[in-house]
Amino acid sequence: MSKSSRKSRLEKPRPDFPLFPHDPTNPQRSRWAKKIRGHLHYFGKVADDPQGEKALALWLDQKDALLAGRKPRAHVEGLTVGDLCNLWLEWKDARVRTGELSHRTLEQYKSLARIIIETFGRERAADDPGPEDFAKLRAVYAKRWGPGHLATGVIITRSIWNWGYQDGKLKAQQQFGAAFSKPGAKAIRQQKLAAGPRMFTPDEIHALLKVASPNMRAMLLLGVQAGIGNTDLALAPIDAADLGAGWLTLPRAKTTIPRRVPLWPETVAAIRDVLAHRPTPKPDAEHLLFVTAKHNSYEGKRRGNPIWQEFRKAAAAAGVTGRTFYDARRTFATVADGAKDPVAVSAIMGHAPKSGDMAAVYRQSIDDSRLRAVVDHVHGWLFGQDDDGDRKPGDRHRQHGQKGTQQALDGTAIQKAVVKCLKAIEAASEADRRVLQSVWNSSEIALALAGDTCTVKRFLSTWGEDDQEQRPALRVVG
Repeated sequence: MSKSSRKSRLEKPRPDFPLFPHDPTNPQRSRWAKKIRGHLHYFGKVADDPQGEKALALWLDQKDALLAGRKPRAHVEGLTVGDLCNLWLEWKDARVRTGELSHRTLEQYKSLARIIIETFGRERAADDPGPEDFAKLRAVYAKRWGPGHLATGVIITRSIWNWGYQDGKLKAQQQFGAAFSKPGAKAIRQQKLAAGPRMFTPDEIHALLKVASPNMRAMLLLGVQAGIGNTDLALAPIDAADLGAGWLTLPRAKTTIPRRVPLWPETVAAIRDVLAHRPTPKPDAEHLLFVTAKHNSYEGKRRGNPIWQEFRKAAAAAGVTGRTFYDARRTFATVADGAKDPVAVSAIMGHAPKSGDMAAVYRQSIDDSRLRAVVDHVHGWLFGQDDDGDRKPGDRHRQHGQKGTQQALDGTAIQKAVVKCLKAIEAASEADRRVLQSVWNSSEIALALAGDTCTVKRFLSTWGEDDQEQRPALRVVG
């Protein structure tokens, strides 16, 4: 029987082995290999490692760098990029526990740290990246974000390495290079111009109020009338609003600046509606004014931003596009500027005074009349006209053909009627409350406050007489 001339071929030790023997017909020269991004990479001779155990360990050690297109670095014993980012995040997490930082900001920091680790490699020495590496990281940021967000990414990345040096974890200050810089002010201005004005029109606000849930309606009104942002609304305690006096006392979380805001009658009515529909909160949310339908806080933490999610649903239902909830704060700042009292506007928004502003240092309080003048100016912009019938900017489609409704709104008759209705619902027995809520529900209240003629007439005819006590005879309706 003749012998076969075919040479034996080397094979993988098992089908799922990630490497293959290169030059398999030559056992003395064959090496464990893998093709990555169009190039072969080798992990030792097959003859010295027949089962590929050492090759597999080397592959797993170099895998992240090779798949990312980087040159693998030798294993380091000191601080790695992954270690530095995790230690910095632990430091930030401690600030969350003391209330100095929000969960939402911490999650943003974690997302940035993941990008840094993916780009540099988790096991790379923390002091190894140089100017070329940081220039590549900036390019990664630029592909993901616009100029404004890119600037934030550069600042935070620099702060991670600077913190490592200041905390004694790095022996020398990091050299980032000239290329790892923030975008210029011109680029950021161009981005803002391209995006257009980031504020609501009166019509958009009224469209949102008609379809929003009780929580979102009150949040939106607080955002537009006082510039209250997402985090402050999520953290607002239930006793922040004095509905009887019509004032909100809520320090701004970001600056801890005390903030005292006179509330519109519409906002008071909306907050009463929130309390009427407030679900039984979970223990960690019992002290909060706003509670989600799932009985949680609106702070979000690791599950996104519930306020943004709820706003997005309302915006879709209202046909409002290109807006975020935080645009309500921008709207207030823009419109309130017309009141020509920047000190009162800053006080309502919770702005920290600029360094060297000695007037702010010595100023102990701002007269309530100045605060009211600011919110009244914004109210006039949103709801259309003065008591004397003069037309004001905005809300043109409701002004047209609805003079009587506007006069009722501006004279606060409908606002008083809604508040009286909500008080009656709160004071009613359980059976009566169900009947009242079935007739005077949140949708009816929203339509009345938005100026719908028929709904306004119904409210005024039933609840509009100040000398009549509390509840009309509604037992026949249910």
